[in-house]
Amino acid sequence: MEVYKLNTTQNVNLEYKIASAADRIVATLIDYLIIILYAGLIIYGIIFTTNTFGLWNLLFFVPVIFYHLIWELFFNGQSPGKNLMNIKVVKADGSSLSAGACFIRWIFRLPDISLMGGSIGLLTIIINGKGQRLGDIAASTTVIKVPGKKKGLKALIAEAENEEDSENYMPKFPQAEYLSDKDINIIKEVIKTAQRERHSKSSMELLIKTERVIANKLSLKLMNNNDKLSFLKTIVKDYYRLNR
Repeated sequence: MEVYKLNTTQNVNLEYKIASAADRIVATLIDYLIIILYAGLIIYGIIFTTNTFGLWNLLFFVPVIFYHLIWELFFNGQSPGKNLMNIKVVKADGSSLSAGACFIRWIFRLPDISLMGGSIGLLTIIINGKGQRLGDIAASTTVIKVPGKKKGLKALIAEAENEEDSENYMPKFPQAEYLSDKDINIIKEVIKTAQRERHSKSSMELLIKTERVIANKLSLKLMNNNDKLSFLKTIVKDYYRLNR
């Protein structure tokens, strides 16, 4: 599977696996199934319940037309199908997914997916090698694989224990309060990457760079032998405690 390197606005490089063509096809089929079920219910409700069909009834089909635009714009780049397949749309430059980018992707669904059974979009994704169909290229976006949402028993127990201890917890870095949600989300992604790729050179470099960026931003002086992973976890914990 291809890997996409995302350089965030904090100058931290994150590596994501590009969503496979199979994942995107299955996600699209799930979305089409939802659209068909919705349209079917609307048609049944209009025709078999009222026995009439006026132009105003077309308003019920607006969500069908703007389905992908609405979901990707308001649900962080994920439609229900993408959510189930753990994939999402992101900006190629690491910035936030904008309304303009979502609109461009939606417009290009016609040549990419609706025409010729989606063969144009699929062929572009395969040739491009960056997880981009024509709409992605035009909108400067790509589709990546995000970590699964399932949690094991150990993780759930640890989460419960942390919740119990949170009332008595005293933040170690009060400056963490001034970080943004976006900063914290980046730190959490770095932590996940480091835990997933333990002892690898790339994950260690990522930890070092992230620690340096956050320490500079908060004007913190840290020891060279500081545990990078523990520091970042503490920053996240302090942030949530201070912003409760």
